[in-house]
Amino acid sequence: MSDSDANLDRFSALSDGIFAVIITIMVLALKIPARNDASALLELWPDLVSYVVSYAFIAVVWLNHHHVFKHATSLTGLLAWSNFANLFWISFIPFTTAWLASSRVASVPLTAYAAVFLLVEITYMVLMYESFRQGPSDDRATLRQRRMQWLRAWIMTGVFAFAAVAVFLPALIRMILLGAFLVLHTQPELLPKSSDSRDSMSEER
Repeated sequence: MSDSDANLDRFSALSDGIFAVIITIMVLALKIPARNDASALLELWPDLVSYVVSYAFIAVVWLNHHHVFKHATSLTGLLAWSNFANLFWISFIPFTTAWLASSRVASVPLTAYAAVFLLVEITYMVLMYESFRQGPSDDRATLRQRRMQWLRAWIMTGVFAFAAVAVFLPALIRMILLGAFLVLHTQPELLPKSSDSRDSMSEER
């Protein structure tokens, strides 16, 4: 293993550890029902809904983060700092999740919550740019995949920005907009690899 590969592996492991800590903090912030009946659990619906959306968001971000990192070949300054910026905004998710839940999904906490989603997406796009810049881009299938990933990223940036500023919409609609990332981001590879690209990969090996 080269020094470059070792540095990338260590950096990726550090990112994984930060993701794990963020998820742990978030679950520890969940409130315990005040009573031992079903109605007490139902009263905590803001906590449960915000937790589920936040957990799903972090899971999907990790999947795409792990996928896009595979394109990188060296740990450049831009790759490192864009990754740290991405993790910085992800680390705010437990705070905004707790605020949103304690406010029972009030407008200002929801705006802050959506703004964090937006900043995570923007910094992820910088990470995408630097990772894709390093990776091979000479085959048609790879270029098509990357165009689709950029299109998806721009769509989600617009959706998150709209959810952040659309204070005139009901809170439930804004939460549904924030949950839209699951539709587009669950599958990191938007298109199945063509047989030509698989054959060329096997020949290279």
